[in-house]
Amino acid sequence: MAMLPPRQVTEATIEQEEFEAGPDHVLVVYRPPDISAELDPAVIFGAIAADATARAANGQRILTMTAMPLRHAGAWIGQEGSGFETKVAVAVTYERWPGVTT
Repeated sequence: MAMLPPRQVTEATIEQEEFEAGPDHVLVVYRPPDISAELDPAVIFGAIAADATARAANGQRILTMTAMPLRHAGAWIGQEGSGFETKVAVAVTYERWPGVTT
């Protein structure tokens, strides 16, 4: 059986969900798709950095960031600790700077 080539994650495929978190904060959850392959942190954080750059023009700055692993590929042939994360969510809190209109 031939294997399909791995799907590529791009900035456009990373979903975003935005939540108001008080008068001066916005919580954005970034969710790259599960492509059943090892996550590429440069692609994920590059997409977040691009979004943060766009938000900076509207007076939003990164305040905090955290990542939550959602799926582990599992052990390979019973080797404990092997495998890699295939799905993750990254939450970023943005602070709205006073005096900057959006």
